[in-house]
Amino acid sequence: MSKTMQPKINQIAKDDIARSFSRAAKTYDDAAFFQKVAGERLLERLQYFKLQPRNILDLGCGTGYFTRELSKRYPGAKVTGADLATGMIEYCCAQSDQEEYVCADALRLPFESDSFDFVFSNLTFQWIDELPQLFQELNRVLKPEGLLLFTTLGPDTLYELKHSWAAVNDYQHVNNFIDMHHVGDAMLSARLSDPVVDSEPVIIGYNKAVELMRDLKNIGAHNIDSSRNHGLTSPSQLRQLEQEYQQFKLDDGQLPATYELVYGHAFGTEVSPAMGYHDYAVEIG
Repeated sequence: MSKTMQPKINQIAKDDIARSFSRAAKTYDDAAFFQKVAGERLLERLQYFKLQPRNILDLGCGTGYFTRELSKRYPGAKVTGADLATGMIEYCCAQSDQEEYVCADALRLPFESDSFDFVFSNLTFQWIDELPQLFQELNRVLKPEGLLLFTTLGPDTLYELKHSWAAVNDYQHVNNFIDMHHVGDAMLSARLSDPVVDSEPVIIGYNKAVELMRDLKNIGAHNIDSSRNHGLTSPSQLRQLEQEYQQFKLDDGQLPATYELVYGHAFGTEVSPAMGYHDYAVEIG
């Protein structure tokens, strides 16, 4: 198996992803503390690039929080938010009419080639197993030398929760994530220029493990893998989970939720003019 042809590590249907995040649109921002930290750190990295973009794509825009931030940062640019979840796009349109919002699949974007000077994406790529296809599509819509800047999650994400659940039962309770080196390989295979990836751990503290799981549900990022336990979790299982999680307790008494935050960037290159755009999006608002 080649480096760029990785097996699927999760069994999650796109419809389930879209449905889960659509349901979470109204609760997302209140629970998305880590997601905002990741996005703010990604925005900080813009200081290393000299950008004067005219057309920006926020891919996996969610509630549009960073779409609106990009509009403020680049007031002369046209900013488009795209997301797979219809509920998220409807929420975005209710928040602002300064940006354009489109419901679209990241693997089949409804934009012409060479459309964007800058593609921004915060914590979306971890939901997409077909990374080589994803980066090929992003290279298509990027202008030559246009910037792709993103965050995703690495395999050490939520290892405390994963380890604690493993002591309770054999079901999958935490989604798996791809190693950043495979992300870099996928960018290379898509012929993006000068790809760079790096990572850092980000720790969020909780009083109880159940509070972490509640936040994951409220942002739509709870376990929706088809191999999960479809039955109800018993009170005794939750008590055992909390007990197992105590081994990771921090000095201040909080329980850590560790995220392996992966950063990446690359630049667009010339692609075949035969690669046209995909007319599969639904524009709302």
